[in-house]
Amino acid sequence: MNQRIMQKYRTIKNRRMKIKQVIWGLAVLLLAVACKEDIDLKLENTTPKFVVDGRITSDTTAHIVRLTMSADYYSNQQVPAVSGAKVTIDDGHQVVRLAESDGKPGFYLTPSDYFGLPGRTYKLKIEDVDANKDGQTVIYEAQSTMQAVNDIDSIDYEYDDVDREWKVLLYTQDIKDVEEYYMWAVAKNDSLVSDQYSELWTAGDKFFDGNYVSGEEVQSIKEEDEDGDVKITIKEGDWIRLFMCGVTKEFHEYLKAVQEETGYKNPMFSGPPANITGNISNGGLGYFTAYSVVTDSIQVHEKN
Repeated sequence: MNQRIMQKYRTIKNRRMKIKQVIWGLAVLLLAVACKEDIDLKLENTTPKFVVDGRITSDTTAHIVRLTMSADYYSNQQVPAVSGAKVTIDDGHQVVRLAESDGKPGFYLTPSDYFGLPGRTYKLKIEDVDANKDGQTVIYEAQSTMQAVNDIDSIDYEYDDVDREWKVLLYTQDIKDVEEYYMWAVAKNDSLVSDQYSELWTAGDKFFDGNYVSGEEVQSIKEEDEDGDVKITIKEGDWIRLFMCGVTKEFHEYLKAVQEETGYKNPMFSGPPANITGNISNGGLGYFTAYSVVTDSIQVHEKN
């Protein structure tokens, strides 16, 4: 009796396994067929948006506020510049009007002897802009408070043979019981290597508040690009310069959002591209920020 029951059980089990195999095979077949189907995505033109990219730092230099209009996702043309605007910056002590560059439309510059001071709030005001081309000008505003940043004690470097990159190491003291956010950029000799938002490194001090930062990697210089082609060559005698900036929490979060949006995404599980929310009023895109900067450099030499 038991043998008959067991035999019947095995027969039912085998049938179920065969059914599962058939269903699984059909699923794979349908998936393969579906992957071969052409999908025609019709992306309509979007309404252009007013875009601001500006910063004030503690360096003495001509600081830049760039004004442009956004472009369609698949556009391969340079973004349109916005000329003829009235651009001013008010730090509570003086109001400075920026002059548009003669050679670069849409680039507005402060005087060359201008610099920011930690603790001051810088208010940007942009007037005489008709972004919608409806005959009505709109005023765009933004503000940012400059944060202080501790000095760099020293920097060092090491070469990573696996990733083929130069790692920049930082030595500095974090200020205790002060919520700080850092941004790092790096240059080879006089040429800035990290000149795009995607190449800037940023971090908060949540996990090392008040501690000494001893040889932590905060930037890198990659010798090769993603295709294995030589991008940057560093040889003995070259100088590596690190820029450490004290940024606001809001700008730190904006940078992270930009990097996540522009970085690699799995096309099957990621959402469509989207504009990042900045701090420009009246529907403007982009960001205006103020931050302090300290720097240190080291010369590359053969290490024993």
